Amino acid sequence: WVEHVVEMTDSDEHEDVERAAQRKCFCGGSKEEHPLNENGEPTKCYKFRQQELWAITPILSPRIVIATYFIMACIMLPLGIVMILENGKVGRTQDLRYDNVAECDVGDVFESTKVCTLSFTVEDTIRSPSYLYYGLTDFYQNARTYAQSRSANQLMGQWPLSSAQLDTCEPILDDPKTGAPIPCGLTAWSRFNDTFTLCKTSDCSSLINSTMTGIAWSSDVDQKFLPGPTEPDGPWTDADNELITSESFMVWMRLAAFKDFIKLAAIIQEDIEPGQYFVQIINNFPVSSFEGTKFLIISTVTWFGGKNPFLAIAYTTTGAVCLLLAIVFLARELTRPRPSADDDPSLVRDRLDDIAKESELANELNE
Repeated sequence: WVEHVVEMTDSDEHEDVERAAQRKCFCGGSKEEHPLNENGEPTKCYKFRQQELWAITPILSPRIVIATYFIMACIMLPLGIVMILENGKVGRTQDLRYDNVAECDVGDVFESTKVCTLSFTVEDTIRSPSYLYYGLTDFYQNARTYAQSRSANQLMGQWPLSSAQLDTCEPILDDPKTGAPIPCGLTAWSRFNDTFTLCKTSDCSSLINSTMTGIAWSSDVDQKFLPGPTEPDGPWTDADNELITSESFMVWMRLAAFKDFIKLAAIIQEDIEPGQYFVQIINNFPVSSFEGTKFLIISTVTWFGGKNPFLAIAYTTTGAVCLLLAIVFLARELTRPRPSADDDPSLVRDRLDDIAKESELANELNE
């Protein structure tokens, strides 16, 4: 019985080996050369599975490495220097925080609107067009539940809407008539609703020319935030449509990637000369409940954005490091060059002798 089991085991192992050999595939051969599989069909050959894809293995010689570092330095250094110069041309005021001002503080939970007027100083001329931004800290628009709580179909004015199209608004989904408020979702219901008026005088009798038209993306204005049908064709009201189609609402619905962010509030259409100016703030948005802050800034932009020295410093530093490495490797190559096989054939012969000795030693150990 034991011999029979051993014979069966040896037979099974032999069949497994034969089956594996039949499945083996040799790429590049003709169809007749391919063995048959279990179904009697020619085994399919995939170069990816056989690791026979076309590839390039570059040989990084000292000359190639030095040239690569020099090219990177020639690209990074000028670009970084240009960014530093352009960054210096950006006009920007200091952050004007106003949530910690008693006249502007609405408390942990909104109870009533507060109106306050703050002054700020412009030290250098800010050329038009410049931009007024509001900023928030410690406000996580990138939270998953917060980011998904909206209905894109509702914002585009589509009606009627299925329950599946409105379920994405949870947890703000409680209107008995439509199944959801308009607009629904956490993002819309937590929108920033402070408003700002830039003034040349403390009583705001003279205003700085600014507009809120053009602060949103054109794709949002034309396609993603559209008015919905009003009674009797749909549940939208004129106030709902006015809110959804306002560009400040569209700017808020464009979610920020980080917990601290700024968003565009208005475009200033005149030059701001050095001096003292005022901003009248109508406060409705509480931030103390989540230990956040609110602030304002006025800034111009260049071809690479607003004032941001980090990118310019990063490019300049990277270019300087590449240039330094290129010089070090070039000096090393000129003083003590690495010999190559083309220059000294004895290197190849020595290497072949070493391989032969290693092979003989391996054979002796196997014997």
